Amino acid sequence: SITPPSNIDARPRLMRVPSLSAREIPIALLAVCFAMAACAYWVGKGQPKAIAEGASDRIQCVSYAPYRKTDESPFLEETVVSEARLLEDLKLLSARTGCVRTYSVQQGLDAVPRVAQSLGMKVMLGAWLGRERVKNEEELEKAIALANQFPETVNAVIVGNEVLLRRELPESVIADYLQRVRRETKTPVTYADVWEFWMQHRGLADHVSFVTIHILPYWEDHPVGIDVAIEHIVTIAEEMRKAFNGKDVLIGETGWPSAGRSRRAAVASRANQARFFRQFTRAAAEHRLRYNFIEAFDQPWKRRMEGAMGGQWGLFDSAGEAKFPAKGPVAEDPQAHRGLVAAAAGLLLFVAAAFIARARAWQLTTAAAMGAASGAVIAAQWQYMVVWNRYWTEWTATGAYALAAVAFVLAALQAIRSRLRPGLQTATLPFPPSKAPFAARAVPSARAVLAARRSGGRVEGSLQWLSLLRLAFLFGGAAMALLLVFDARYRGFPVPLYALPLMSLLLLLLAGFETSIFDVEEAVLATLILACALVFIAMERLSNLQALVFGLQMILFAGAATGFRYWRYRLRQGRPEAADQAGA
Repeated sequence: SITPPSNIDARPRLMRVPSLSAREIPIALLAVCFAMAACAYWVGKGQPKAIAEGASDRIQCVSYAPYRKTDESPFLEETVVSEARLLEDLKLLSARTGCVRTYSVQQGLDAVPRVAQSLGMKVMLGAWLGRERVKNEEELEKAIALANQFPETVNAVIVGNEVLLRRELPESVIADYLQRVRRETKTPVTYADVWEFWMQHRGLADHVSFVTIHILPYWEDHPVGIDVAIEHIVTIAEEMRKAFNGKDVLIGETGWPSAGRSRRAAVASRANQARFFRQFTRAAAEHRLRYNFIEAFDQPWKRRMEGAMGGQWGLFDSAGEAKFPAKGPVAEDPQAHRGLVAAAAGLLLFVAAAFIARARAWQLTTAAAMGAASGAVIAAQWQYMVVWNRYWTEWTATGAYALAAVAFVLAALQAIRSRLRPGLQTATLPFPPSKAPFAARAVPSARAVLAARRSGGRVEGSLQWLSLLRLAFLFGGAAMALLLVFDARYRGFPVPLYALPLMSLLLLLLAGFETSIFDVEEAVLATLILACALVFIAMERLSNLQALVFGLQMILFAGAATGFRYWRYRLRQGRPEAADQAGA
């Protein structure tokens, strides 16, 4: 810790700070550019994009799970879906398809064939298989009974879904289950799994009426971008036909998520989902592919296991609204105007505060620009939180950091205003100017602030906040960077969260503030950010623009927070002449 010498005079000192009006225009211009970029982001989100039409607005079949409410999940046994709810859902789906695929016959789903029959729809009936043999027996018995009871409605029984992928049962046990259903029903029987596992377990083809494969270009171990996704699916389907000697192949799952992280070149977005759907329907018609689209409704419960992307595969959202029109252009966010409204609100609030503080003209410009930018960025952060947050702990943490980001901007603007105010300023620090670890134009380390407070010194309020917020965001950035290296698959890239702190630091540097005076904790965190950012950029490949942008953003933030010294924290504090310059 920093301990002031006992023989120094700790009385207030007057330091003359010259007028730095030459810095005012560049600061205002940088703030305006940032505001324009933030608003341009929302304008781009709301701009409709032309997407080629599909072969038809109707699809062959769609996966249906009724758990589209926030408190519903197939893992909660108390969740039982009413027949009235099934009727509501299937009526909505009947406008787009004449077939639904289910995955279980429990929790009220045994009523799907009866409801579908009343609407003239077909059902690919799923029987869920797992490790528990008793539950498997219950599923099979009920599925067999339903297939025999509704032979004109149930057009296939799918015995097990991705059981081999989850490694819950061996191939031999699955084969026995398939044989049993084939003996006890007259309905076509199949097993569904990702195409790679079918290639590894080709013997199962002898026990099914047709092969059901899953081809999800976004989710594969080697993700495929939207530009070549359809070609990839067609190629795999043709290879599977050849591999199984012409046996009929059903693409049991294919689709694209409307939101979530990018996986290399595979970008989850609403426009890409619409593009995938339309292009795939054309390819399916051209190559005579049988398919089932995943899925009917967004499933919020999946976010707990698969991140934001897991809950964003629906053609309809969880409220039952269509994600995109069947024809015509598609905007990434039809409600993008809300971001611009937030920008306008931020501008007004910041300008009002600047007027109350009697800010000068250039300060009003800077405050207006940073207010607009703050509003637009916080709106983007809110959208990110809605998509990604799953638990109250995540809402608390990300909400606190979002508020802290706004506090970072306010503290930076106040510090800059004080810094650029000509005349005398008082600094009450228990250090002689030549030995001060920070002065009126330096952002101190958090440890230095605490040491000064313990010693009876006074640090300007905005500088105290900046020091603590810098440490907090360095800590959060290091934690996020580590997670993106060691647990990345279901993690997002929170670009909006660090946009305001980064811009605040850049404004401080432009105003002449020192940020290169810091302690070992800041140095370690900045170094972690730098190292991990380089690693996760390499892991995600340069084709993942989200990872590249966030990685460069974090490298720049860590650099700006430490004067681009990162780990070399003692280089500046250990040189008296450097401290002399900082106190000048």
